[in-house]
Amino acid sequence: MPADRDDPNVRRSLVPPAAGRSLWLASAWTGIGAALVGAVVAIAVVAVCWLPASGVSGNGGSAVRGGLLTFLAALHAGITLDGVPSAFLPLGLTMLAGLIAWRAGAGLADAANELGEEDPGRLARAGAVQAGGFGLACALLAGFATLGTTRVSVVGAALAGVILFAITGGVAFVRFTALADALAERAPSWLAPGVRIAVAVTAVYLAAGAVLVAGAMIVHHDRVEALSHEVGGGWSGVPILLLGVLAAPNAVIAGGSYLAGPGFAVGSGSGVGVDSTVHGTLPAFPVLGALPSGPGATPAGWVLVVLTPILAGCCVAALARRAETWALCWRDAIVGLAGAGLLGGLLAWQGGGGIGTGRLSAVGASPWQLGLAVPIGTGAVAAVVLAALAGIVALRSRQDDDEATQSPLSLVRSTLSRAAGGTKEDKLAG
Repeated sequence: MPADRDDPNVRRSLVPPAAGRSLWLASAWTGIGAALVGAVVAIAVVAVCWLPASGVSGNGGSAVRGGLLTFLAALHAGITLDGVPSAFLPLGLTMLAGLIAWRAGAGLADAANELGEEDPGRLARAGAVQAGGFGLACALLAGFATLGTTRVSVVGAALAGVILFAITGGVAFVRFTALADALAERAPSWLAPGVRIAVAVTAVYLAAGAVLVAGAMIVHHDRVEALSHEVGGGWSGVPILLLGVLAAPNAVIAGGSYLAGPGFAVGSGSGVGVDSTVHGTLPAFPVLGALPSGPGATPAGWVLVVLTPILAGCCVAALARRAETWALCWRDAIVGLAGAGLLGGLLAWQGGGGIGTGRLSAVGASPWQLGLAVPIGTGAVAAVVLAALAGIVALRSRQDDDEATQSPLSLVRSTLSRAAGGTKEDKLAG
């Protein structure tokens, strides 16, 4: 039987014995250590990709600073590249940083459980110390990570680090400690079903977006290969390939927005939607070779456009139907749809952005448009399904009431009549 990775006995402890004797030392150790681990990983990757391709012009100091800038950019702190501000980054980097933070939060939870800490107040303060240590370490790294005119704001790195750690490592820490039960007792009754519905709807759109992107890459593989050859072969093409893999989550979010209706931008004054596609000259980035070039969606694309909100709406109805009453059912559906809109807007904000103030100043899906399109399209389907279910339940309830109001003798007669093929009067009438 495979081991359960959520079991603290299976996870390798991240806290050394010296720091594990105190909850506060463990919090600071895991918070600062997570930032250092992320920085070291980024430095190693940049050194492997950059130094062989740069030849004699490369040096270790630049690789270290480039790795630090890569890690800090992954926090979505905002980076200035050669004097040009950039708000777009491959979300694969952010996901890797989030995984490191999640592991650190789980490690602190293990240490807290070993110390027997169950007081919600002390645990909450320990989580705050951990997130603060991560943010402080990111701020210190940002002060050192300057490569020419490329830099990351110290304040931005600190704030982005705290936020990212709170929603990844903080969630892991809460999940594996007594804080989970404490928060569950205080949470309103609509929160849990609403979150389940919101996550399910978002997952449907992301899964459909992934199918769309994969299909587009296959259909337009010739253009993707041509762009790959243009950026160079050999080891110099490895960084571009790596960036393409890390930008896959951005493409999936854009695909979900395409299926939801608003589409997405690939530069100022351009857009890709189900009804039309308008874009000019694009950068030589292989992933962009999968962009459609026709006047609208293909037949296969229209099938996905239609099926995605239907499947998402059915998920809403199925999850909301678990409520005890129809009033609570509609409440959960509305809360879940609102949550799906918030998640969609957040993902569009993280997956898009811009590079400078010129041609690529607008890239990705519009947060407010996607945040409205997802609950509207999904809600329309969910309302129809829930109304149909309510009608079926009401009809069955009325039939049950009619049978219940009949006397026992009449019920026996009607049953025997149906079994005998009808009453004598019915046969004479026939």
